[in-house]
Amino acid sequence: MNGAPLAGDAAGDRVRLLVVKCLSDETGEDPDAIVARGHLEVGDRDYANIVNRLESYFDCSLDLLAGGNRRLVVADLCDRLGRLPAEALHV
Repeated sequence: MNGAPLAGDAAGDRVRLLVVKCLSDETGEDPDAIVARGHLEVGDRDYANIVNRLESYFDCSLDLLAGGNRRLVVADLCDRLGRLPAEALHV
């Protein structure tokens, strides 16, 4: 993945909102708790579902399913999505 960061704070805020919504919707965890902690530890099934849902939201491939790490860090996900070419994001 490469490309310029998303232009403007509004786009970054939308990405962050969708990332937190995805994590919350999939796990039932309170969004405010996820934001306060900044990360979420999940099992294999939730991890795969979250990655697939994020890839669907943003119509992209994040290449995150091969690794063994099951910690989803909100800032890292937002950064990764922010490096996608702007024309690839549908937010």
